[in-house]
Amino acid sequence: MNLKDLENNIELGRKIFESVPEKARPGWGITLLQVFDNYIDNIPPQIRELEEVTADEENWTKAHAQFTKIRTFSLDNPDYKPEAFILLAEKVAKITYNSSGLPAPFDSDSGWWIAINAKKTADYFGSKDLIDEVRKILTINMINKYKW
Repeated sequence: MNLKDLENNIELGRKIFESVPEKARPGWGITLLQVFDNYIDNIPPQIRELEEVTADEENWTKAHAQFTKIRTFSLDNPDYKPEAFILLAEKVAKITYNSSGLPAPFDSDSGWWIAINAKKTADYFGSKDLIDEVRKILTINMINKYKW
């Protein structure tokens, strides 16, 4: 898969997301966020805290509150770059909460935007190695499910 295929392609984003087993989704999402550790110097603590929430299934219920913290950071820091990284973190918090199985989940299509936001974040840095790494993480579960 070429990441260019993802350009605002929500249907492809859906296929990618739905290829990831539900219990693996929080870890998959946080892995995507961590790919950018060497590219972003000022990762907000709210996103670092999300790593702790996703690390243990018993903490997934805390992801709703963590989403709120990330959204508040986003609203308080409208010039933060890359913006797509914050949007990616918000979606990872949402899918983590949804994976907890608690009532009042976030929209079921929240995860469909993960691939698009990961691609936009990678594009921001323009590194071929980074883009390749993001592509590998996005498609690891699709190899046997869909043919490109």
